Amino acid sequence: MLYVNKSFVPEYPIKDADVCFLGIPFDSTALAVGNQRFGPASIRQCLKTINSYLPEKDISVFEKLKVCDIGDVDVVPGNYQLTSERVRDTIESVLKANKNVFFVSLGGEHLVTLPIVEALKPKTIVQLDAHMDLASEYQGNKFAHNTWAYHAAKTAKLVQIGCRSWEKEEKENFDSLKVSKNLDDMEGSVYLTIDMDVFDPAYAPDTGFREPNGLSPNEVFELIDLVFRKKVVGMDIVEIASSQFNNQTSNLAARTILRALSNLI
Repeated sequence: MLYVNKSFVPEYPIKDADVCFLGIPFDSTALAVGNQRFGPASIRQCLKTINSYLPEKDISVFEKLKVCDIGDVDVVPGNYQLTSERVRDTIESVLKANKNVFFVSLGGEHLVTLPIVEALKPKTIVQLDAHMDLASEYQGNKFAHNTWAYHAAKTAKLVQIGCRSWEKEEKENFDSLKVSKNLDDMEGSVYLTIDMDVFDPAYAPDTGFREPNGLSPNEVFELIDLVFRKKVVGMDIVEIASSQFNNQTSNLAARTILRALSNLI
């Protein structure tokens, strides 16, 4: 008999899975904080230890869904170009084995969202975030944690909810790129990206760039349910900045994932 410690028991092969977990422990452009690379490990630990039963929906998420955790992308620290190629190649390889699998990606800084949406090609990206991330460059760097949405908005409809801090250039890009603040503007396939700083710091203190006057868990959960009225092809949780397991923010991230996945049942 094997006695092993894995994220999910039982786990299913990719071809049979409803949901595929993928960690992307990249944080090389989040210069102000760091530690986002520990996000995948800390979220997995919380998913292993908390109950997957949701009383508010009377659903046991991991009893109903077949889950496969393929591990972490072998990122190249300090090199977004090579890391993004590895992310895209990994996702495309999984889709060849199972074109209908639902992706849950665990960051990492928010820049990891860009290669994911480049691979999945959603029509709409819904971004729950305290920041617009619409800068055209950051300290001379074209690709950074606060520029990813600027590039993504050129290829998909971008809907931003919860933003409460931005630079003047970002507001100008918001207008020129016709970014929306209304979930009614979702169209076609949807990708959901959640920066944990969308929550008020009282609920999620361990984030890269905390902003006051954020959303409550119930507000975010209700938004997630609304997003899943459309066909959602994948989601990510990013920007947990802590090296400690079972921290408050990772626990909330795990709860957020469970709430999202309950909409697939």
